[in-house]
Amino acid sequence: MKPYQWGINGAAYGKNEPLTVKAGQRLRINATNMSMMSHPRTSTATPSPCPQDCARTPSSWLPMQSVAIDVEADNPGDWMVHCHNAYHGEAGMMIALEYRS
Repeated sequence: MKPYQWGINGAAYGKNEPLTVKAGQRLRINATNMSMMSHPRTSTATPSPCPQDCARTPSSWLPMQSVAIDVEADNPGDWMVHCHNAYHGEAGMMIALEYRS
């Protein structure tokens, strides 16, 4: 796991191109964990403690596995898609999701 560098779409936040979406559009984000580190899952409990803008996955995002995240663009604004491990986010594992007209 050295060097300790993280990114989305091949680059750290600020060096990657933002994802763009139009209001009402549906999109699928195919995320692949290209590392040997597990990422903690988000709860699927009912009622869920996970906020609406948080991906709910059934288990830990395991090394070298993929997850499809379906998004319905019904909440206009600029958002951040990021790892909820704060250290990973600080190391660049984030990408902007921007609404366009």
